[in-house]
Amino acid sequence: MKRAFVMIAMLTCLLAVSAFAADVQWGPIVPRISTPEYKLPEGLLDAIKADGSTELTAYNWGDLEYDPATALNGEEYARMTRVKINFVGTPDEQMQPKLQALFIARSPAVDIVPLDETIFVNFAKAGWLEPVDFLWDEESLNLYSSGLRGAIIDGHHYSTPQVGRIVDMLYYRPSMLKAAGYDAPPKTWAEFDEMVQKLTLDKDGDGTIDQWGYAFRGGGVLDGALTLKAGSLLLGVNPDNYQDTGKVKWNDPATVQYVERLVKMRNEWKVVPEGVTAYQHGDVADLFLSGNIAMVIDPTYLYARCAANESPIKDDFAVAPQPLAKEGGPATLVMHWNGWAVSKFSQHKTAAFGWLDWYRSWPAQVNEFAMENNDIFHLPAYSDPKSQEVPYYAIVEEALKDTVVDLYLNQGAAYKSVIQELQNALTGQKTAQQAMDDAQKKVDEVLKQTW
Repeated sequence: MKRAFVMIAMLTCLLAVSAFAADVQWGPIVPRISTPEYKLPEGLLDAIKADGSTELTAYNWGDLEYDPATALNGEEYARMTRVKINFVGTPDEQMQPKLQALFIARSPAVDIVPLDETIFVNFAKAGWLEPVDFLWDEESLNLYSSGLRGAIIDGHHYSTPQVGRIVDMLYYRPSMLKAAGYDAPPKTWAEFDEMVQKLTLDKDGDGTIDQWGYAFRGGGVLDGALTLKAGSLLLGVNPDNYQDTGKVKWNDPATVQYVERLVKMRNEWKVVPEGVTAYQHGDVADLFLSGNIAMVIDPTYLYARCAANESPIKDDFAVAPQPLAKEGGPATLVMHWNGWAVSKFSQHKTAAFGWLDWYRSWPAQVNEFAMENNDIFHLPAYSDPKSQEVPYYAIVEEALKDTVVDLYLNQGAAYKSVIQELQNALTGQKTAQQAMDDAQKKVDEVLKQTW
């Protein structure tokens, strides 16, 4: 009896979503979202009017004053549909508990749900997000960076992209490279490893390093694991590839090889500060801006800080694609993903679906990249003149042709275990192999309930 009730309830929900979607002609999709002139789906305005929707409540990561592109996109959507977007700025650490409380109470107080890796899968599997398969087809997916396919949960779409936050690139100090005899940045790990050793200097001979060749992120909540993942991908292995394999593998020989390289940097070559074991996002950027590090591989958001008027290195920094493990080798990048979804309990679903459709379009994505320099998944949008005003757009455009987004339950707990064991390897408490074998055991235990 219980099973029958659940099946009826699920069918009712699917029929309800179909009813919302059927009132609007969402397709053909690509002609509407792939040019600078976005077009609303036919029938959307009439459907919104019939629903009586005039406002939507959208939660937002942080205060809107720091998200001018989001604010502008909200204004544009209101202009097109006469539906006002009321944003609720929420600190990152409060997002999950606040939204979860609303969902458990089946509250209609939120229409549009902001997503990232920490909450997406949990919310989708709990049944709190509306499926939006009608917003996607193979042709429209092909407009976006390949990593976006990682945001498909159990064969269904529940979101459209907001931004694709992090693409790592190489930042370097041209004057330091020139002083060491180099006129160009490294393109391979072999070149990089040679250069960082020559670029690490004790200039006054007092036994203290005055200029480091490199620094990396080995700590934090996500950073250490993402450092390992990024290096493994360049060796042709994705340790986090749950979607294709149904499991993750952090003790693959390629990942162990990369850990060994990081250990050499810290303990044998001594080309990075010992504190890399604890560095997280922002720490490496701060060190590079301090002026005594020759090269870092960091997200694109560092560029604006380097170029700022108050930056001490504004006249002496440059960027390039991150070095590959070998010439002609894999160039796959980790991509952080932020998206929008519609609450299962929203009373304004049609208007909310329209918001998702608009935000993944060319002009809305250009606003994110041009105004805030947030990396975007929409590949054609990089050809927009506004996008090309971003100095490093060509690096990002090329990098986004091959990206991965991996999402699964308990991912944060898995990363915590990986980071702990990476730190054990870096500090010499374990060999790289021992550390990653132990990391794998911990991850398997953490994720047992997932598969």
